[in-house]
Amino acid sequence: MRIANPFRQVLLTIFLITIALLAGCGEIKVRAGTPVAPSLLESKLIIGQSTSDDIRQILGEPNGLGREFLPFHTQPRTVFSYYFEESQVSLSSREGDARRIFVWVFVKNGRYDGYLWVSSFPTDRQTP
Repeated sequence: MRIANPFRQVLLTIFLITIALLAGCGEIKVRAGTPVAPSLLESKLIIGQSTSDDIRQILGEPNGLGREFLPFHTQPRTVFSYYFEESQVSLSSREGDARRIFVWVFVKNGRYDGYLWVSSFPTDRQTP
């Protein structure tokens, strides 16, 4: 690539150096999904009575929909999955921190059948 004007060449050089220096600065913050608190599930949903529509109304549309079948069950269940993440990455050091909440809500024969909630947020940790 040939730049005819020396002034343009200087500007291009300054621009490229600036971009190279800025690429190593700052941090990226990511927030995805909506957190689901176990207290919400326990206070608003009733096992065997609440419907799939009730779950959607209380928690919103799930991030995923699937099936699960554990060896001690007599039939597969539908699973609504919910996900929440907060993370940040430093562009200068490539270090970062990520915290997530996963919630799987189980539905059997169209009715709420319980949930599994997993969190890596420090505020959710309890010592036995």
